[in-house]
Amino acid sequence: MTMIKKYILLICTALFMAAAGADGSVMNYSVGLYGGFMPSAGGNLHSAAQEEYFSTTSGLDGINKSMDGYSTSEIKRLLAVTGGIELKAIFFDYFFARLAGNYTRSVLGGTGKTLYDDAGTPTLLKCEYTYQSLDIPLTVGLSIPFWKDVTISFSCGAAYARGWTTNKFESSAGNMKGSFSGYTFPLVLLLEGDYFITKKLSLNSSLSYYKGSTRSIRDGKKSDAVEDYSRIDFTGYRFGFGVSYYFFSY
Repeated sequence: MTMIKKYILLICTALFMAAAGADGSVMNYSVGLYGGFMPSAGGNLHSAAQEEYFSTTSGLDGINKSMDGYSTSEIKRLLAVTGGIELKAIFFDYFFARLAGNYTRSVLGGTGKTLYDDAGTPTLLKCEYTYQSLDIPLTVGLSIPFWKDVTISFSCGAAYARGWTTNKFESSAGNMKGSFSGYTFPLVLLLEGDYFITKKLSLNSSLSYYKGSTRSIRDGKKSDAVEDYSRIDFTGYRFGFGVSYYFFSY
């Protein structure tokens, strides 16, 4: 059993024990919806073909080049929007568990024009990168109430995450495309704050950090006859804003 699987099993065991030990104690359950954004989605989106053909060892971070007389534009890291639904439980007023489902998709960045050396000749290269992912994080931790209407929660755990990335390169020498799909179990840290506008309804904001990437994945595009390999990187920060409804407590 891998360390990640052991960690997930430990989280599930802790959640079960908390629920079992809460008989006759205060328990609060809520459901919530939220949206937010993720800077640098997918990391630098490096792949083996980019290193071989365009001499960049750091993906889109290293592919940007310019020269007088050539019209180029900077290729920036991806900015993604994210949204999801969450189920939260608070036991004994201070113990916290959260299960959520998220969808993330890039909306800005990842496109532009650069140069590469084609047999000693500077050649314009049009680039395009995309990223999207689905993940299901499970975290447990502590929830600390402040006054009567504010709660701050900190939790950690792991997520099942599946991602999809693509890249496309066009130049006078030819075109090249890549498509990658894979999953892993990144570690998750979550800081979340709730402001109660009624006894059952709260507004919340969150900051989460994911750490993990897939193994090296083979390119799924076969039409360009270029064999490529890449990892899908889920590492990064996510900022969220939402609303929660506490539908059950005793």
